[in-house]
Amino acid sequence: MRPRRCSWTIVLACSLFVSVQLGSILPEGGQESASDLQDQILAKVAANQLEAALQLAHLAVGQHPNSSLMRQLLGVVLFKKGANEEARAAFRRAIELDASISQNYYDLALVDLSEKQYARAAPSLEACLRLEPRNPEAHVLLGRAYHNLNRTAPAIEQFKKAIAIEPQLPLAHYHLGYAYQSQGNLEGALAEFKKEVERNPNFYDSYWLAGNIQLRQGNPEAAAEWFDKGIHLKPGAWQAHYGLGRVFTMKKQWPAAEADLKKALQASPENVGVHYALARLYQQTGRKDDARREFGLCNRLNAQRQRGGSGIAGQQE
Repeated sequence: MRPRRCSWTIVLACSLFVSVQLGSILPEGGQESASDLQDQILAKVAANQLEAALQLAHLAVGQHPNSSLMRQLLGVVLFKKGANEEARAAFRRAIELDASISQNYYDLALVDLSEKQYARAAPSLEACLRLEPRNPEAHVLLGRAYHNLNRTAPAIEQFKKAIAIEPQLPLAHYHLGYAYQSQGNLEGALAEFKKEVERNPNFYDSYWLAGNIQLRQGNPEAAAEWFDKGIHLKPGAWQAHYGLGRVFTMKKQWPAAEADLKKALQASPENVGVHYALARLYQQTGRKDDARREFGLCNRLNAQRQRGGSGIAGQQE
């Protein structure tokens, strides 16, 4: 059975993979010493002693220059240290030494994903899945890469494949819901966010996104329940407070609306949407000076945003 991996970490993934596969790859004569080096390296990584781990990894590569897995382990340590280019080179060399190990492609893709280089990550994940087609985490990551490249339909296909393989996989339903939402399929998105909450109840984003959909569909009471649950889970985040502020505004509960919008601004002080909602609240309640101040802030923040310019696909606000 393939060892379980977490989509967002590399060290555990590689340590599990290496410990299972090492004996079948390395030359028989060096098996024991390489295994000892591997254990020492992983112990240093687990203790966050990265300089010592790096020294041992270079030693391992020196003793076993033709071992794909020793190069992979070197890449793991380098990536953990934030040396992405060197890690990328190590994983590429691991692939040159043995192109049949799916983990090397997966790890290379993680380096690219950490830099939001989705166009570079996608081919590595495609190669990984050709070798290991029932890897649900790789399907999710490939779906994320496709979605950020504005290839929503292929992204949805990948998320569905991941769920078919492993229905309980954390974040798979969330990403599928987010992709549906980007297509305007709000009913499908809401259903997937609800499934994510059932399987992954401590993941905050599913709550406020579900609340946003309920609010857009004209269900303020249902929306308020989702926002309240999100605030309970993560009281310092802005999105659920912003959503609840809009619910209270819709119900003309002005003091409660102002309080939640201000809490949202404490967490996200340059958020144009929240400032605009607060300006509209002041406008509706006859507080002309406060409304003028907030609209002025919106204009300045919009001008700054236009000068800065940001167009990352899939950015969530």
